[in-house]
Amino acid sequence: MMSRVFPLARLAYGVLFLGAGLPKMADAAQFAHTVFNYQILPGHLVNAVALLLPAVEVVCGLALCLNVMARSAVIMLNALMVVFLAALGLTVWRGIDIACGCFGAGGSPIDFLTVVRDVAFLGLGLFAMWGVFRRPTASGPLPIDS
Repeated sequence: MMSRVFPLARLAYGVLFLGAGLPKMADAAQFAHTVFNYQILPGHLVNAVALLLPAVEVVCGLALCLNVMARSAVIMLNALMVVFLAALGLTVWRGIDIACGCFGAGGSPIDFLTVVRDVAFLGLGLFAMWGVFRRPTASGPLPIDS
């Protein structure tokens, strides 16, 4: 049963990041404003992050969906989720009233429920990672980077 659930989790996590990254790529200028509004990065890094972050999300999300270099992709996306959670938590703690920008422009302001949602997303990512890294079964070993 679990062997059927793991690929679904991997696919869902990949689709999640495709859905997050593509709108940001489509409107990089707006996403740069969102990144700036978090007030975490120095100004000279905002544009670079606004261009690179969505590309990483899309490439890694696509890798998970296609099960190509899935181990590397799931590690990268889970690391990003931890960074996103830290940024969201810091923003809530500092009382900054901004939209998340998690799925492109707009959205509701960041609040405790936004943090809870992203914790759930990280849970999905950890489950997907468990599936990608699970031990070989009786049917044979997994490829090196499946």
